[in-house]
Amino acid sequence: MGKPTIRFEGYTDDWEQRKFGEIVEKYEDPVETPTEGYTRLGIRSHAKGTFHSYVEKGKELETAKMFRVAADKFIVNITFGWEHAVAITDENDAGKLVSHRFPQYSFNAGMEPKFFRYLILDENFKHHLELSSPGGAGRNRVLKLSDMLQYKMNFPSEAEQKKIAAYFDDLDHLITLHQRKCEETKKLKKFMLQKMFPKKGEKVPEIRFGGFTDDWEQRKLDDVVEFLDTMRKPLEGAKRISGPYPYYGASGIVDYVDGYLFDEELILLSEDGANITDRNYPVCFLASGKYWVNNHAHVLRTKQGNENNFICNSLERKDYTQYNTGMAMPKLNKETCKKIPILCPGFEEQKKIGDYFRSLDNLITLHQHKCEELQNIKKFMLQNMFI
Repeated sequence: MGKPTIRFEGYTDDWEQRKFGEIVEKYEDPVETPTEGYTRLGIRSHAKGTFHSYVEKGKELETAKMFRVAADKFIVNITFGWEHAVAITDENDAGKLVSHRFPQYSFNAGMEPKFFRYLILDENFKHHLELSSPGGAGRNRVLKLSDMLQYKMNFPSEAEQKKIAAYFDDLDHLITLHQRKCEETKKLKKFMLQKMFPKKGEKVPEIRFGGFTDDWEQRKLDDVVEFLDTMRKPLEGAKRISGPYPYYGASGIVDYVDGYLFDEELILLSEDGANITDRNYPVCFLASGKYWVNNHAHVLRTKQGNENNFICNSLERKDYTQYNTGMAMPKLNKETCKKIPILCPGFEEQKKIGDYFRSLDNLITLHQHKCEELQNIKKFMLQNMFI
């Protein structure tokens, strides 16, 4: 039937093509619907795996019969099959319950379920599920299982299936590892931001580097930074020429342009936008290298005796609701910003704190980049290791 572009050494035979219905068998393990609560299984759309939720007593499905899930089965949500709600179950899924809308299929001998976990990610299979789900929008589209089972699947020998599955399992493990490390470092940063800056009404933080004992001093933002807002310049979309330099707005990089206004590390503080109160993205962040800033972010340069990242993290911690001067849209005007109080230790302690949080930010970025790199490798290999 053909061969994939990239292959493990030692495998040369053509892949076989058979209808999906020829390599699986319907699997059912019916049970009476529990009356004391149970854990049910759901399937995420876009083949993003399974999830579990607990159904409390009194909220059970109004059906006499449910079905117990087993490991290593193909499972589909017939209501959202058109949205690629399919998965291969594992040991964590075993024992969970589903309704009749979640049929399961066992793989025949010679078929490696873990291999099919990656094969079913194929866009062609998704398209076939759409075509096999007649009807209107949403819940009115029900997957016709007999049509789904007509899909022609390409697969190699069992040994090669196992080899491919192990390769992608390793990739997924690495991706999960870096995602977990990234989240752990973000949690550590959040915790240390609470502990390494004084609480409201206090003059020293709970956690401090050795050798520092003096009280922190309260100053106004205008005492520790100068505003460079007159140097920033908005560029309308039509006037922007694509280039290598970041173009910053209120919450970070919004584009890349062919010119720059600044060539030093500076602090950017959002001037307007819903994020000032919603806080879904950073309100205060550093920009370095050559870059452009539009008129939606204040540009701050620290005065002598103050450290960029310390001041940046001090500002990022704040609740700006009380400083909001906007009506329809939240806004932090320059004059109000100048009066924002900020607690500061001496420069040496500022630098120690700033450097510590830089190291955490670098770790977060490292794990994010590793995740992106591995996800790109996975995407490329999925396109080239299957037919």
